[in-house]
Amino acid sequence: MILNITPNQLKTLTFFFVFAFFSLSQETQAQTRVYANSATVSNASHVDNPANAYDSNLTTFANVKANAGLAAGLGAYNGYIELQFPSTLPANTTSYVKIETEDDLLNALLGGNLGGLLADVLGVVLTGSQEFTVQAKNNTTVVLQGDSFDDGEFATDRMRIIVDDAGDFYVMITPNQAYNRIRITNRTGSLLGLGAQKNLSVYEAYYVEDPANCGTAAFTSFSGSGLTLDLINLGGAGVENPEFAIDSDEGTFSTLSMGVLGVAASIEQTVYFEGESVSSDEFTMQIRLTQTLLDANVANSISVQSYNGATLVQDVSLSTLLTLNLLSLNGGEITSIPLTPGAPIDRITLTFESLIGLSVSQNLDFFGVVRTAARPEITDPDTLDAQGCEGSTIDLFADTDVANELRWYDAEEDGNLLATVAAGDAFTTPTLTTDVTYYVAAARIGCPEESLRIEVDVTVNSVATPTGDAAQSFCSYGGATVGDLVVNESNVVFYDADTAGNQYLDTDALTDGTIYYAAIQDAVTGCESATRFAITVTLDDLCDVTLNVKVLLQGALYDTAGGVMRDDLRTQGLIPVNQPYDESMDARFTHVGGGSETTTTTIINTNAGTSDAIVDWVFIEIRDTPTNVFKTVSALLQRDGDVIASDGGPLVVSGLPETFYISVKHRNHFGAMGLNMLTVLNSEVTIDFTTIDDADLYSLSGFTGSNAMVTVNSVKALYSGNANYDDHVKYDGAANDRQVLASQVLNHASNVNQVLNFSSATGYFSGDVNMDGKVLYDGANNERVIIQNIILTYPLNTNGLSNYNGMIEQIPQ
Repeated sequence: MILNITPNQLKTLTFFFVFAFFSLSQETQAQTRVYANSATVSNASHVDNPANAYDSNLTTFANVKANAGLAAGLGAYNGYIELQFPSTLPANTTSYVKIETEDDLLNALLGGNLGGLLADVLGVVLTGSQEFTVQAKNNTTVVLQGDSFDDGEFATDRMRIIVDDAGDFYVMITPNQAYNRIRITNRTGSLLGLGAQKNLSVYEAYYVEDPANCGTAAFTSFSGSGLTLDLINLGGAGVENPEFAIDSDEGTFSTLSMGVLGVAASIEQTVYFEGESVSSDEFTMQIRLTQTLLDANVANSISVQSYNGATLVQDVSLSTLLTLNLLSLNGGEITSIPLTPGAPIDRITLTFESLIGLSVSQNLDFFGVVRTAARPEITDPDTLDAQGCEGSTIDLFADTDVANELRWYDAEEDGNLLATVAAGDAFTTPTLTTDVTYYVAAARIGCPEESLRIEVDVTVNSVATPTGDAAQSFCSYGGATVGDLVVNESNVVFYDADTAGNQYLDTDALTDGTIYYAAIQDAVTGCESATRFAITVTLDDLCDVTLNVKVLLQGALYDTAGGVMRDDLRTQGLIPVNQPYDESMDARFTHVGGGSETTTTTIINTNAGTSDAIVDWVFIEIRDTPTNVFKTVSALLQRDGDVIASDGGPLVVSGLPETFYISVKHRNHFGAMGLNMLTVLNSEVTIDFTTIDDADLYSLSGFTGSNAMVTVNSVKALYSGNANYDDHVKYDGAANDRQVLASQVLNHASNVNQVLNFSSATGYFSGDVNMDGKVLYDGANNERVIIQNIILTYPLNTNGLSNYNGMIEQIPQ
């Protein structure tokens, strides 16, 4: 109530502030009010509507009248109403009687032991005008009494005038003996004139059974010491709008003021709860001070007392509370201060002692006290050091009593309620995107009031999204697996969905048209990319295949040993850098997809002096049937028979099916082809014509595999002597190869005399069937004799005829 302004200004002061704690409903968990259920009155004419005082309705009232009477007291009377409870209340049970006086007595009596001073300020008298008496009785025995005209009788812990959040007045009664009824007597004082009548409204009497275990304070009162009428009138000392400290308006507050006169005095305001707390309960008090007072160290002049009835449970200074809770005060800002009495209490008093000698206004704004469950504690190690992965959720745990629930928020004040979970249950966070702080409060189940919030910091570990080709092709028959997918980063796993989904094993086979989602997995945190990289897989039926082909040339094996061919063409610099084959030589060398292969002299000479030195170019055919050439490629032949690509690396041919035939041809040798289709395994095939069985060589009708190749010193080789590029080797007859030798010798640029025994016809000629770099028609080691010997020793030339015409290449044309 107002101590320094007139009564009609009691409820005019408001001040708005936003604080989530007091935005909660003031409704509390269900409790039981037990009302008086019968009444007796002094006289039926002295009390109007007595039933209204026991109808369990705090808005209706009985009117108890008192009259001063005429001269000599004729017709004078005092009225009373006696309200009886359904049963006898044990000693120390608190009951409440809502009343309203005609004079402004209750505003004065609300101030406790300041009642007399306040009456003077308010312009009322406690003695001689309207007076009332409240008695607690056990049947006819009075066990407690308070008189309004006796200063201080309504300022004790047994009987006190209190006010609720609406500004309505109650008598709070706590006898130390059992009682079952309360009598309220209205009387007139000696100062009233003849016939004067005073009315006293009595609304209801009740006590609380099964009090709520949470909620804001229900009532308040105030008191003080060391104050004088001058201090109140001139200095503005007192409590302004005390009911604002317990109302549901988050913007209102009471003001405890010591005025501007710095003398030794104190003022206090007490708030009352309808029932005891439990030992673990926590209370939150909100206050506001000016910076001037904070600079004057006012925290040592403010204290908080917690009581259970008349018993002091805790008395602690504001400075101690701030230290215990690691708090600081800022001028003009509302500060929430936790209180933990550690034992049951039912009231809290805020005491403000004046700063002596300080000649500034000493005001303390009091926003009230909320009773809540104790703040939760964090003991779970994974919550104390909470780590989460971007794009995922984690579980957080806080500890509270089993009678409580936990409420998780996204802000320290106000914010959004994210979840309410039972004690012991996890709070599952929303999907994490960045470092975040959550806040958790404890609350009794069914109660709106919450403890202060405890912050829980979550570190979110982000992992980058993989990069690479979004479309990747693999061979349909190459056994490609998830492990073959390529990204630029390491420690990558793959899923079947862009979020969640199932993780693939590296050994899982790839399927055509499927999208695989890549995520980097951090080896330390275990976190993965929040955004996965999508790779669409295409499985091609035609693929890159490495051809491991080995073949020897009969002509290059002349005068050599160990199955290693001569490389005279290379040593003489006669091997061309562009592949030499085309269909103008013969239809046998028609390119399908190939024909543009080139090399360099560096590649040709890279392995000089070794068995990997280059001998010549060869012509490779890939056939999908024995008679259909699917693809061709020209490649380099090494001395040991290995065929390599024109770039010096393995011979990799693109666009090949899973199965095919391979044939190898040379410009002045027969070709040879495997009888069986080769099947690609691990992206490669292998065929070794140097060790191949005759039965595995293709042969034309009427021939056998033994007719396809020649054996030289236990290794197989392609037949030499095909100087005119066709599919026959002939010494005599039409289109014989001997005539090609003669022509190349006679027409050599250096053979100016055009003699057949010319010995210097060097160059890259088809007639050089022994591949020594020159063509000889006559003389030692001449090619004419070599061709004749090949014809004569051919297995099917059983008659040893030089004009034998049956030596044919064993490859379908």
